[in-house]
Amino acid sequence: MDTPKLAGAVVLAAIAALLWFGFIRRGAEVTALAIILTKGHLAGTTYVQQPIGANRGFNVPTRIEIVEANAFDLRVDGLDNAVRASFNTVKSRQFEVGQRVRVQYVRRGIPPLWSRVAVVEMMPADAPPAAP
Repeated sequence: MDTPKLAGAVVLAAIAALLWFGFIRRGAEVTALAIILTKGHLAGTTYVQQPIGANRGFNVPTRIEIVEANAFDLRVDGLDNAVRASFNTVKSRQFEVGQRVRVQYVRRGIPPLWSRVAVVEMMPADAPPAAP
């Protein structure tokens, strides 16, 4: 294998490793207390996925239903910025603005460049902790 091909393969492997580390790798779950700042409603919609390309055969558009949910802005103890989470409407009934909750979250990203906090679970602060 000549040098340009080898260098290209090394660069592609490095990009793949960086993408895996930043977007796919799951970090450790952290449990913290938070306060609900806002609660908003996200209406259910339908997303239509269109088949593309010259040779589509008899493929028809695929309709994907997106259920309604409630979005929450949270101030998590130990984090600088507000965190956003969304849950279905049935689970969201037990949460109100100003309520103290316990959240489990995961940090993703490449810390010096970009990072995101993804909330995995939310429960009232006075509820017993979930079993592992």
